[in-house]
Amino acid sequence: MTTQSTEARAGPGWRQAALFAGLFLALYAALAALAEVRVGRGAEESAFQKLLAARGAQADWIVLGASHALPLAYGDVPGRLAEQTGARMLVLAELGAGPVYARFVARQALRDVRPARLLYVLDPFAFQAREWNAGRVEDRTLLRTTPLRISTARLMAGMVAREGVDPRALADYLAGFSKLNPPRRFATDGWQGAAAFDRVARPSRHAVQSRIDYLYPEGSGPAQADPALEAFAALIDEAQAAGVEVVAVRLPLPEHFRDALPASTTVLDAARRIMAAREVPFHDLSAELDDPALYFDTDHLNRTGVERLYVEHLRAILTAAPQ
Repeated sequence: MTTQSTEARAGPGWRQAALFAGLFLALYAALAALAEVRVGRGAEESAFQKLLAARGAQADWIVLGASHALPLAYGDVPGRLAEQTGARMLVLAELGAGPVYARFVARQALRDVRPARLLYVLDPFAFQAREWNAGRVEDRTLLRTTPLRISTARLMAGMVAREGVDPRALADYLAGFSKLNPPRRFATDGWQGAAAFDRVARPSRHAVQSRIDYLYPEGSGPAQADPALEAFAALIDEAQAAGVEVVAVRLPLPEHFRDALPASTTVLDAARRIMAAREVPFHDLSAELDDPALYFDTDHLNRTGVERLYVEHLRAILTAAPQ
């Protein structure tokens, strides 16, 4: 009798706990779905948001890289190219995106927009820190604007299994945690992006050194670059296997900034060997536009700079006959 009474008293408690857990999960699922619609899919700003919006429509060009590629979007290079040639371009660069993250984006792009050509904006700094590679896959500010999709989840799961991405990033992505809970803003070293695009920067030795310290958080030794170089080679191999022509470019930097950069010969030479072995054209334009008036901060082209870049260099690269 005592045992039966205990079980009778325990029964409602377990049922209440199960009911509470069920209600909590249902509420969380509803909120996560709402956040997915409003945050994950509510704009076309991140690379993965752009790909979702463009899914099914073939792109003639996709552009990958870090922040130096973003002014191409601010200056509407895709619009200029479309007007002059009819070619469709998607700028899929992301702030601080090294080759590991770029490969992540490229693999999704191969599924979604079947690009004919790929322009990779090469930056030596992006090869030399985990923060710019696997760290960007894990970063909550990017997870927040990465739409939840089975194909993307599979790609991320593969990166967890084989490329050292933290499993917690995959759990966050699947659960929608960062979409429900805004993360602290990714450290951007004062980056203002499109809001500053029409400005003209004044050269500052302090600003240059601060920027370089930010770009090289782990120093500039070549040892840190191995995972990124492997990802860079794999990105090219996968694109070429899908019939995509790959072209690489290093965009201009003002002389005072270029001269202050740590030596990156070893990393750049390794990247050159990877490209040469795969017959990837590489256009080093880093010394082409030295005038500080062409930049809106220490190292990003402003509107006038992008206009000159396009007219003097980029248009010829983008409109050259496929090899």
